Amino acid sequence: MNATAVGLVLISAVMHAVRNFLTKTAHDKQVFVWWYELLGLLFFTPVFVYGFWQKSFVLEGIWPMAMLSGLLHFLYWLWLSRALDEGDLSRVYPIARSAPALVFVIALLFMGETVSRPGVVGILLAALGVYTISLNRLTPAALVQPLRNFQNDAATRYALLTLLAVAAYSIVDKQAVTHFHPVAFAFIYPWFSIALLSAYITSAKKKGALRREWRLNRWSILACGVLGIFGYFLILVAFSLERISYVVGLRQISVVFSVLLGVILLKERHGRQRMMSAVMIFLGVFLIARAG
Repeated sequence: MNATAVGLVLISAVMHAVRNFLTKTAHDKQVFVWWYELLGLLFFTPVFVYGFWQKSFVLEGIWPMAMLSGLLHFLYWLWLSRALDEGDLSRVYPIARSAPALVFVIALLFMGETVSRPGVVGILLAALGVYTISLNRLTPAALVQPLRNFQNDAATRYALLTLLAVAAYSIVDKQAVTHFHPVAFAFIYPWFSIALLSAYITSAKKKGALRREWRLNRWSILACGVLGIFGYFLILVAFSLERISYVVGLRQISVVFSVLLGVILLKERHGRQRMMSAVMIFLGVFLIARAG
């Protein structure tokens, strides 16, 4: 791979993991997400305005797909924040970030794509990593624990729902950017997500929740807004230097960084086991990307 692209992707992966680490430490994670997504979108507004002023794109026909993507991203924000409320960063985040493996399986089953030997190995590795990351130890008796977790553990259920949401919006967004300019689509769909999240917060949260979260975590919110925008900008630059499949695969190393942050800074347990599982998820998704 291009050395510059590798460096950019690694920096972006760290930024993405840090953003989720800061979300994990927030007082009200859903309100926290609302703040930093709104600020990130405001930071992105000049880019959209400039492109629209230069007539670089048109908006005709973009609304139905933007609404669908907005709904799926809203569900992603809602379920990820609930998963982080209920469980450890080092367990929840890697499950959610294994979505490329699920997308690949969906493409094989419903979109007529073929699979190579590295792709098969990647699917198996990623699936094994997702399954074993909830284990406290590697013993025969413990192998059924993830199945019990799905029934009894809210964090596992929300993490898997987050995985489904990421897979769904990845497919929708992939189709969207083949028809519409990425800048236009990236600016429009989040407004629908924020509108839905605003309605949820208004109905589910106590009065003053937005002010309280801003007062407690304004610097983390601002940091996340910047990390979100500039982290993805680095990915876009990497796309211009290297094959997209390589960039997407390498980007999943953020699961390893998230486990390190959870274990070292948040003192989460079972660090060795979770690191092994995170590495399996990363290697599996990377093999899938290389096979794509």
